[in-house]
Amino acid sequence: MDADTRFIPRSGPMFSRSSPAKAQMATDLAIPILADGGWPALTLRNVASAANVTPQAIAAWFPSVAAMRAAVAAVYGDRWIRERGNLARARTFSASLGGAGLTLPDVALALLPQSWLEEVFDGIWLTIVEAGRWDDAIGSSVAAIRSRERDLIRGLLEASRHDELASLEREVDLVLTFVHGFRRG
Repeated sequence: MDADTRFIPRSGPMFSRSSPAKAQMATDLAIPILADGGWPALTLRNVASAANVTPQAIAAWFPSVAAMRAAVAAVYGDRWIRERGNLARARTFSASLGGAGLTLPDVALALLPQSWLEEVFDGIWLTIVEAGRWDDAIGSSVAAIRSRERDLIRGLLEASRHDELASLEREVDLVLTFVHGFRRG
């Protein structure tokens, strides 16, 4: 194992090894591939190699590479927003106990990666977001996850507020702008 690949994540909360679903399994196999080589590396051959099977075995799961990639994008996006939400709720819980409510920076910081592994998983998500710009099926998955991200932020802000919520959508937009800007940087 060379120095560049030994730190590629292969287990943890973003993995779902217990699920027998083909899209779930393909996503488990795709995470280290995407972390190491980006979107172009997500091929039937590379997924098959990670699974220790022939490319034909993976091709039997999916009618095409595009279908495999779309399935991986949908499953990974769902995992990513669920994990990002769990972390953000845990990080904002103690801050909201004081009764003063969360500030916009509190919410934004809770959504940003705070460890190397979170940065890797956010990087994979950004790879999928970029692929969604030119692939409609992936773009549809990305749009659904972005909608859930808005709902997550709205929920975090609403839970900490007892005052007027008229500016809530504007505040959600501000947090998203901040978070998306830092994720790209």
